[in-house]
Amino acid sequence: MFEQSDQGANGRGADQGTAEHLDVLIVGAGLSGIGAARRLQEQCPGKSFAVLEARDAIGGTWDLFRYPGIRSDSDMYTLGYASRPWEQAEAIADGPAIRSYIRETAQEGGIDRKVRYGHRVTRVHQGIESGALAMDSYCFEPS
Repeated sequence: MFEQSDQGANGRGADQGTAEHLDVLIVGAGLSGIGAARRLQEQCPGKSFAVLEARDAIGGTWDLFRYPGIRSDSDMYTLGYASRPWEQAEAIADGPAIRSYIRETAQEGGIDRKVRYGHRVTRVHQGIESGALAMDSYCFEPS
């Protein structure tokens, strides 16, 4: 179990003390993070979870890097989600197609509502007595 403590917009503990208990905390809303969230929803529907994303968008690498001609170096039939297979004709997809695929997958499963934008993880520690992990993050205004 995770306890997430949000330190507020300034990162200095303005809202310290507000903690939320979650079964699973996923860091990053890229291809892997959204895939982990989708798999968790399907295989462990009773588990509570959130996805922390430092930026203001889903997509990870595929949202961050948008230079002309960017494309995957691996086929999307292999990289795609088992529960939502890649159906486009091009196996080696370009960045915009991959970004759309990730976003559509998140929206389709309602995962996009579990993403907390502008959250950066600052510390993870384990309780000595309880054994539970605790994670501190702070919320900021993404640029």
